[in-house]
Amino acid sequence: MPPAASPLPAYELLQGFLKAEPPGRSGLEHLLPSSGTLPGITRLGGHHPLAHTLVGWLRSCGQVIFINNPLSGLLLLLAMALQSFWAAALTLLGIVAAHLVARAIGADRQARRNGIYGFNGALVGGAVAALADHGTAIPSLAWLLLTVLGAGLTTLLVHGLGRWLVRVVGLPPLTLPFCLVTWSLLLLAAALAHPELKLLQASPPESVSGPLVALLQAMPKGFGQVFFCSNLLSGSLVLLAVVVASPMAGLVGVAGALVGGLTGLGLGAPAADVAQGLWSFDGVLTAIAVAGVFYPLNRLSLGAGLAGAALGSLLMVPLGSLLQAVTGRPLPVLTLPFIVSTALLLLLLKRMVPTLIPVGLHSILTPEEHRRRFDVARRLMGDFRRQLRGALAGDRHPSLLARAEPALVTELETLFASLDQDQNRRLSVAELAEGLGVGAADGAVGTDQLATVLQASDLDGDGSVDAVEFSELLLRLRRLHEGEERLLQYLLPIDGDGNDHLDPAELNRLLRSVGQAPLEPAEQSHVFGAQLQGLTWKQLLDRLLLI
Repeated sequence: MPPAASPLPAYELLQGFLKAEPPGRSGLEHLLPSSGTLPGITRLGGHHPLAHTLVGWLRSCGQVIFINNPLSGLLLLLAMALQSFWAAALTLLGIVAAHLVARAIGADRQARRNGIYGFNGALVGGAVAALADHGTAIPSLAWLLLTVLGAGLTTLLVHGLGRWLVRVVGLPPLTLPFCLVTWSLLLLAAALAHPELKLLQASPPESVSGPLVALLQAMPKGFGQVFFCSNLLSGSLVLLAVVVASPMAGLVGVAGALVGGLTGLGLGAPAADVAQGLWSFDGVLTAIAVAGVFYPLNRLSLGAGLAGAALGSLLMVPLGSLLQAVTGRPLPVLTLPFIVSTALLLLLLKRMVPTLIPVGLHSILTPEEHRRRFDVARRLMGDFRRQLRGALAGDRHPSLLARAEPALVTELETLFASLDQDQNRRLSVAELAEGLGVGAADGAVGTDQLATVLQASDLDGDGSVDAVEFSELLLRLRRLHEGEERLLQYLLPIDGDGNDHLDPAELNRLLRSVGQAPLEPAEQSHVFGAQLQGLTWKQLLDRLLLI
């Protein structure tokens, strides 16, 4: 988080005082409940190193489909085991090999524990189980060794190529390391022994009674095909694993699978292939990635994600032809349509729809958390806009107090009475300073800032702060404190020039992203001053609290 401005912003100063426990007082921190930004993530075995390792492996399985939950990872391994023993065994082998290489090269420990270095390896193992001939041409032991080699290579690609893509292009590597390595392994195997390569389904597709049935089957099977699972039970279990971690991701993925299947039918694909989920799994991944992971879920991001799901299906055939032309062999396209469609959408949205704010790659969690950040920003910026218009029109009035619980109102009135030492029903700087434990040692900055706070709290302009105005201030502070971390996480990608300040154009982008009109000239001057100088994050919090 950017460093605090000097002098200390009023929001931070007042927040610190309210958290304090002045002599003889109970403190006010209970008025500021912290909701935090990180959802609870399942932990197994406390701080035991082996337990952390196992959790990291399970999270790697989930990260294939953008979920970071070890319970979901267990469900996914079970889904693959229902498909075949080899699918589960080689997927787990790929995860372990990828993690061992990540540890050997000193990759970030937290990234390893979150499964970032294992999910491409998991896919390599799943692909070998689904695509390779385990007959006599190349014995099973050789395929095991190739799985270990390939999974380890994906870690090196994530650590090198992946970090380069993030730094230079601003895009994550997604499953590109898996695709590059798997194609290389299949080409190597073909050069050694010309093994027969299977299709993504283990057996010829069954006949389907019609397109509607095909689409209904494609939705769960599209989830299963992400892990090379073609049976309905495995696909349903993969969908359940996603819903356990993120119901929102599950719903978006189902929509993506449906759009991908519809596009396949529109292109003339056999209904049996659509029913197997072969036209849907890229749509599942693209929809979840765009509408929930890399952008908060809203109508615009959902529309973009579903457009990406359709684009992935449209790209399947031309990308397959291109791959065959480059390699000379009819290799499976794997997740290449998902990679291309997602990358194109992320680049297009960044340039063409700047008011759709992305999620910072460093702060990616669940679609639910990203939506909460969006909702907090929308609520706080909506409050800010109403307060700003009221200040300019000379029509400022308390808005939160009328909606507060009666017990909380009574508590705030009791607090005000305890601070109002002369009982004149007006709060002075000296009373607030004494009541909150601010003494001479805190210097003039503290009392000056408290004077600024009280002046801004004088809603009716009578030159004093009464119980209603003071209660409104504390309710604003509480509301802002609850959403501060989420607001800043949402806000950081808006700082396009990276100078840790918001200029008027960037603040207008923030406002427009949550459905507010850009600032008018008088509003800009009131917020930024006559020189329209940028605001630090903490100065912005001051504006949200005190305007």
